[in-house]
Amino acid sequence: MSENKEHDINCDCGCNDEQQSEQMTLVLDDDSELLCDVLGIFEADGREYIALLPDGDEEVLIYRYVTTDNEEGFELQNIESDDEYDKVGDIFFDLFYDEDEEFDEDDEFDEDEEFDEDEE
Repeated sequence: MSENKEHDINCDCGCNDEQQSEQMTLVLDDDSELLCDVLGIFEADGREYIALLPDGDEEVLIYRYVTTDNEEGFELQNIESDDEYDKVGDIFFDLFYDEDEEFDEDDEFDEDEEFDEDEE
């Protein structure tokens, strides 16, 4: 995972006026890469999860986030059960969406995006 910084933290251009987003690149099963904004890491039922928003997309991806001793220091795992995914999705919406914000039921997030465990 790498933070996207284009300017020095002390520059006067105003770039630090808005919170700069952290980004990471997922390497998918077909070896293509998907640049994503990291929306956040959150806990649900004693596990950590990460919410990602692919560049140019409106569909949020949610994975299990597991701390490891590998080079990146973490590993992303697919959420396999519908029950776990539903619980995690509810917690995600509670944490990341304002109660006053309208949510279009056609908007969805997806844990089905496949990736290789060697993220960059």
